[in-house]
Amino acid sequence: MPNIDFVVSSEFHVDKGPSLVLLYPNEIPGLSQLNFFAELMIPDQIHKRREDYTFFLLHKNFSSGEFQYKYNPTESEADPYFVYTIVNNVEDDSVKRGSVIKALSIVTKLVYFKHFKPLLLIALDIYIRNNDSAVLKDLFEAINKKDFQVSQQKQSSIKKLLMTSILDLPLNEKLYLDESFRNRLLGILAKNNDLFIRKDLSYNSVVSFNKMEIPVKVPILLLPDTIGDYLNPTDLNFKSNLINILKASLATFHHNNEMTVYGSATPPIIILLNAMLTGKRILFVSYDNSAGYIIDHVLVALKLITGGGILTDFLTNYNVFPLVDVSKVDLLSECDSYLAGTINPFFKGNDSLWDLLYDLDANEFHVSSHVAHVEHAKFSIIAEDARFLSSLQLSLFSCNDDLTTIQLIIRRHVNELARILLSQKNFVSSLPEHKQFTLLMDGVGYFWYSDATKLEEMSCYQNVISKFQELLFAGKFNYTLMLPKLSNELNLMVDLQHHLQKLHCMSLTPQGGLSINEQEIWYNMLKYLISGKSVETFMLATYLIPPHTSTSVNSSMHGGSLTIFDKNKGMELLVLNLFNADDRVKSNVLMILKELQDNLLCGWCFNSFVETNYMYRLAFDEVSAQIL
Repeated sequence: MPNIDFVVSSEFHVDKGPSLVLLYPNEIPGLSQLNFFAELMIPDQIHKRREDYTFFLLHKNFSSGEFQYKYNPTESEADPYFVYTIVNNVEDDSVKRGSVIKALSIVTKLVYFKHFKPLLLIALDIYIRNNDSAVLKDLFEAINKKDFQVSQQKQSSIKKLLMTSILDLPLNEKLYLDESFRNRLLGILAKNNDLFIRKDLSYNSVVSFNKMEIPVKVPILLLPDTIGDYLNPTDLNFKSNLINILKASLATFHHNNEMTVYGSATPPIIILLNAMLTGKRILFVSYDNSAGYIIDHVLVALKLITGGGILTDFLTNYNVFPLVDVSKVDLLSECDSYLAGTINPFFKGNDSLWDLLYDLDANEFHVSSHVAHVEHAKFSIIAEDARFLSSLQLSLFSCNDDLTTIQLIIRRHVNELARILLSQKNFVSSLPEHKQFTLLMDGVGYFWYSDATKLEEMSCYQNVISKFQELLFAGKFNYTLMLPKLSNELNLMVDLQHHLQKLHCMSLTPQGGLSINEQEIWYNMLKYLISGKSVETFMLATYLIPPHTSTSVNSSMHGGSLTIFDKNKGMELLVLNLFNADDRVKSNVLMILKELQDNLLCGWCFNSFVETNYMYRLAFDEVSAQIL
């Protein structure tokens, strides 16, 4: 499969409008039905800026081979194509407005398309200066001459989620320095001489173009619905755009029970998440900023809701249009759900076209009058939302954590939200094909310390719960950690997170009256751990347990700054039970730790964890000597 499928150039003259100039190596199948292709390459208001970028998706019909703009679940291939375009405003005194807009696009399935920007900038500059169409051919051949594929075994979603949740720097150093370890961990089968590892845990390749050697960064791991590199994010605007959303205000008197769950006091980032969880039509608008600025915010929203692989299929089923203009009004009206961006202010005054609008210029969210409800009784903010907001604000404004840490906060929250929204549903046996599975212990979904708290928080989110479940079971999107998907080879299931959270709550308030059978929980977890698959699922569950409060602790791993994310709470809970007064619990915990040690990735995680605390290492060695 080529790295890029097509290179396209287009131009915009004020008296002629946008037009395609050249396509290489041939015409895009179905182009006659994509008569707006050039319009999508060249954004509105580009005459006000020297340069910009645009981005949109195409979907290939698996029968005809033709490309379509809108995804069709019965006709389109599962993976979209990305059209990434850089645009330049070129001075030309011979035309109106004194400039001509020229653009250059690549059509590719590679999600890290932004890493080709230096190559596109050089190619566009040559094309503008020399008016030489051969540059498209040279660019196409130069990129496709390189092999960006890593020959490796197919990785499970669980393993990818686990590896991208690990923050322990010793593991990162091990991956970088030890090629044998890296190859075993990633399942790399053959060496690719076109790739070499970088210190930031990505691969690099070098493309020879125009007598220059241009580096191209290749992510070490790819996750579904993720634009770019999740393990080591390179989007410099991600943090600032996320801060914009956190600082936004709700500038409307309209309320919707599926979005503004706390009435006018609902934080905008919670409104945005709820809007996507309930399949709303969401539009980002800016007249003063660039197309790239709008698109970057759309991609931040996508990164927020997916949690890096927790919820999937948004890129296709949800209808993602990073940039649209007025000519796409009819298209948007066909969509029950969409996430889109626009430069045209026309949309803001027509709230029948959207359910939630984010005005990026004013940094305000607006709820459409067409989906407005009477504001219901206001609820106190639920614990998970409060924890997410405080954790994110602490990390962004106080700790200056790296992007991987911020994304772990997001991942934990999206996972906890999904568990809350599914707690009312018997999702273990809701589908006939799941009836052959055996649940080792009762207890699934989010764990609440008290029935009163559960009732209050479920009441707050009752409208979101109903709509989310409807969309999930209709296939609008998927939850990667749905319990039946986590069964082991014997079709045994344990909702690991539910029971780890139950144990965590008990450890925080041992005198609180919570009655649980610790030994039964650890014993059934041990029964579940029969293979590498289930062991890695267990380890992932320990990483996804969020801190119970936003109390910060000192961390030398973060340069001495205050952070709450340097510890794996679930693993700490496990190791602390080496001091349990019940010898049966100690025995079960030890056997679980032995299972972890036998797995390459989990063993390294565990050993790195206990090496950070000499007390844990002594306890493990002592209990091992006593029991084994």
